Amino acid sequence: MATDYVPDKIRNVVLLGHSHDGKTMLAEAMLFASGAVARMGSPDQSTATMDFEPEEQKRKISINLGVAFAEHNGYKINLLDAPGFFDFAGQVASGLRAAEGAVVVVGPSPQLAVGTEIAWEHCNRTSKPRIVVVNKLDKENSDFYGAVAAMRETLSPRPFPLHLPIGAEQDFRGIVDLLHLKAFVTAADGKGSEVPIPDDMKQRVDEYRGQLIEAAAESDDSLLEKYLDAGTLDEDEIQRGLRQGILDGKVAPVLCCSATKLLGVRTLMSTIAELMPPPEVEPDKPVKAFVFSTGGDQFGRVSYFKVLAGTLKADAHLPNLSRGGEERLAQIFFPRGKEHVAATEVRSGDIAAATKLAHTFTGDTLGLKDGEPLPPLDLPGKAYSVAITPKARGDEEKISSGLARLSEEDPTLHVERVEETKQLVIAGMGDVHLDVILEKLRRKYGVEATTQAPRVAYRETVSSHSRAEGRHVKQSGGHGQYGICVIEVAPTKRGEGFVWEDKIFGGAIPQNF
Repeated sequence: MATDYVPDKIRNVVLLGHSHDGKTMLAEAMLFASGAVARMGSPDQSTATMDFEPEEQKRKISINLGVAFAEHNGYKINLLDAPGFFDFAGQVASGLRAAEGAVVVVGPSPQLAVGTEIAWEHCNRTSKPRIVVVNKLDKENSDFYGAVAAMRETLSPRPFPLHLPIGAEQDFRGIVDLLHLKAFVTAADGKGSEVPIPDDMKQRVDEYRGQLIEAAAESDDSLLEKYLDAGTLDEDEIQRGLRQGILDGKVAPVLCCSATKLLGVRTLMSTIAELMPPPEVEPDKPVKAFVFSTGGDQFGRVSYFKVLAGTLKADAHLPNLSRGGEERLAQIFFPRGKEHVAATEVRSGDIAAATKLAHTFTGDTLGLKDGEPLPPLDLPGKAYSVAITPKARGDEEKISSGLARLSEEDPTLHVERVEETKQLVIAGMGDVHLDVILEKLRRKYGVEATTQAPRVAYRETVSSHSRAEGRHVKQSGGHGQYGICVIEVAPTKRGEGFVWEDKIFGGAIPQNF
């Protein structure tokens, strides 16, 4: 059962990489190979488990953070499929917050993709352990060794192969596991059978296995000492050194696969189970959960959370430590795309979801009243904005309420009514991001909208120093009237606002004036 996993048997990984390098297809292959889904879908056919929103199926790209789980060899692997398109970087931040490790998916090209470099920077910034998967090795002109060389030339920590491909392009048929010194070829059903290491690969296998042992030895002083004395390490020592190196951010092993042909998929899941870290949680403490993402489906708003302490049970009543108020988690479930696998409890370290939480949004913490909220998500700022107006008269209220609900699901969407220009302005990560928002507004809330560039509210201000003097002289008998007034104006520093200085000396002008 999906609930019968202690924290040490749970692996939470986020799939990162450049758009169209096959992250969603790889997640689909892992779900199918583990038996989680009966039929393997495809993003190109609009049948992928993770990409179930109409906007994703139309564009054939991931827009939301996909959440699903696969069970493999006694481990539960929670898969967080992050979009590779830059307009949806907020979803990447959500995935990184919930995962303990990253799987960076790259294409089989000797040219390093920009999305790969950005994914690497995310991992370095968040100190995220990672493994690399070179996908689509059955593709024409695929070059595993060229892709590895391009990564090693630019990225730090430097990646190195853990698996080597058997065959290339349409002849790619299996992998050599350098850790266990075994070769596997895969049948049509995705199940592999062990075969002898091909004779023409033995020299290359020895070369790369030597690099693997050196990397493992450098991760641990005791292993390094043994390696220098004996010249080698046994399999358990290599695995221990690799695991420590991955955790310390010194090692980034590279695997190879073809998700569409199910080649190397099961060995990838075994590597995730063996080398990726378990969640760092406190099972014996009072329950606490962090909401890392929010979505929507036919049941309403869906809140995805990770349990960080204790065990969360169905129908629990938990205060929102970030905003106040109390939530009733009437129904909790393990998500698998849009499928809801019902659960009675969620243990520490696991990922689940709940529907219809009234006051809880992305970045909130649920827990007992005396608990402290966790820091909110570090989300990217807005980069692009448009002004929108409803096409039909009388839809102003509908468009405002629809945008409010969409901004609850997507915290990178900003909605503002600018009083100076009398415009409703939405801002996000880019033009594609806002196009998707408008499509969701039409599909979910029945509101058509037109867009235009936001107007700029120009303001006049003092731009340079100026001085003026006025004199008042009136002689009409008696003492007469005589006065001099000097006014100086000058610009202040940006943001200082209006500054007034009174330089009238005491007694020069009576108080009643």
